[in-house]
Amino acid sequence: MCLIKVHIKYQDDINWQNGANCDYKLKDGQVDVWRIRISSNLIFIDDFFKVLLPDEITRANRYVQKKDKLRFVVSRGALRCLLSKYTNQPATTIKFVISANKKPYIHQQNLKYNVSHAGDWVLIAISNTEVGVDTEEIDPSFSYKEILADYFSKDEINYIAHQGSINSFFLLWTRKEALTKATAIGLDNNLKHIPSLNGDHELDGGILASRGNWKMNSFKPDENNMASLATEITAGHIMYWDVNFEKFLPGFKQPVL
Repeated sequence: MCLIKVHIKYQDDINWQNGANCDYKLKDGQVDVWRIRISSNLIFIDDFFKVLLPDEITRANRYVQKKDKLRFVVSRGALRCLLSKYTNQPATTIKFVISANKKPYIHQQNLKYNVSHAGDWVLIAISNTEVGVDTEEIDPSFSYKEILADYFSKDEINYIAHQGSINSFFLLWTRKEALTKATAIGLDNNLKHIPSLNGDHELDGGILASRGNWKMNSFKPDENNMASLATEITAGHIMYWDVNFEKFLPGFKQPVL
C-alpha cells in the first residue's frame, strides 16, 4: 500500500486579474485559472464558431437546448483561444487526444488543462502539472440529503449537518469532483473515501490511482457558484484571471464582466 497526502483549504480572498495582463508563461509551476461568464461573451459566438473544428461544430449542433449549445461553443472556443496563447499555435491547429484513462490532453504538448462549467460560468485551469477543476451552481432546491450516505464519510456528513447550509454540500462535492478529474479516476464507489474536509489527509494512493501528493484550493467564482481546484503538490502559485478576448482574435470586442 502506498500512502499519499492531500492538503485542502478554502480561499475567500481571490483577486481576479485582468486577463489582458497574462503573459501565458506558467513560471515555476504556476497554475492559471480562467473565469469566463457565458452570457457576457455571447457577443463573440461567431468568432468562437470560427475556431471550432468540423466535428466540434457537429457536436454543438446535436444539443437540443439552445443554452447547452451556446455553453459548449463558448467553453470550447474559449479553451482553444487560451491554449493557442500558451502553445504559440493557431487555435484551429490544436489537437485534443484522450488518454487510456479517458482524460483529455493536447497532442504533443506537456501542457495540462481541465474545464468545468455550471450556471453562467466556465472555469478553465491550465498548468504544466496535472490539474482538475470543478464548479457547481448553488441550487437551494437540490435534495442533497438523499445522497449523503452514498458519497460522503461520517465526518463529512456531520460537517454538512453542523454547517446547516447547502453551501457546505457543494463545497465538499466540488472537492471530490476536482480530485477525481485531476487523477482521472472518475466518479465511482471510492467517492466516499476521497477526502474533502479542510486540513491534511493521508490515504491509500490506490483510492486516487496515484502515487503522488495533492493539494486543493476551494473558492467561489461568484456568490451563486462554488468551485475547487486540485493540483499536484509540486504545483506553484495559482493565478486567477478574467478573460479578455479582445487580445485573442481579430475583430473580438471587449466583453463586459
